[in-house]
Amino acid sequence: MRFLYAVETAAQLRAYEAAAQHLQPRLEAYLRFLQEEYAVEAPPRAIVWTSREAATELLSDISIPAYTNEYRVMFCPDPAVWRDIWLRQLDGLEGEAAAEIRTYYETAVNENRLLSILGHELAHHIAAFPDFDDGDAREAGIWFEEGMVEYIGRRYFLTEEEFDREARIDRLLVELLESRYGGHSLEEFGAKTYEGDYASIFFEYWRSFLAVEALVRHFGSVKEVFRSYREWCGATNRQTLETWFNATH
Repeated sequence: MRFLYAVETAAQLRAYEAAAQHLQPRLEAYLRFLQEEYAVEAPPRAIVWTSREAATELLSDISIPAYTNEYRVMFCPDPAVWRDIWLRQLDGLEGEAAAEIRTYYETAVNENRLLSILGHELAHHIAAFPDFDDGDAREAGIWFEEGMVEYIGRRYFLTEEEFDREARIDRLLVELLESRYGGHSLEEFGAKTYEGDYASIFFEYWRSFLAVEALVRHFGSVKEVFRSYREWCGATNRQTLETWFNATH
């Protein structure tokens, strides 16, 4: 996989080149893992290391500086950017749980967590998911794909303690934001999700991740969850994926 840089200053280029070179061995090992375990046969051709502004304003209107298609992954490797984005979920929230979340994000955005973001984007290329150009299929059960790639990226790059801690923070956030953004099916995760603020966007990601985490615990492994997912994909006159899993969960 090639590394490209979309930067505006020499300082950014030096910083992003250093980050890419430092992370490259772990990323290459992860790609081999995806190829061996999940049949990733056509990974993206490049990772574009770029700034938050370039990723979200100049090259796209996607508000989160990490996204992918069949050709490339766009990614901002600046931990301060991610710390700011995740802290914005707490706008308007107070109390003990909000304080715990704030402390966590102020201290826990480390190399492993940044790699898990890239792991999320690269896992979108798992063969079990619909092709990128298959729009209708990709909208069906998108909560599962987003939750599963988040799970796979975290499980690979985070320690057990980091994984459990991140999951706890997600649960606290979902509980705090449920009255503001909840009250609808997981199946409503889709293009309109990205029209909201950071809190509303990540609310959908975190509850999708937690749903997948519960499925893995129920079925016993990621591979068994995928087995059930493939059965759903092959069914005729199929019900929603959420209903399918609820019937077998």
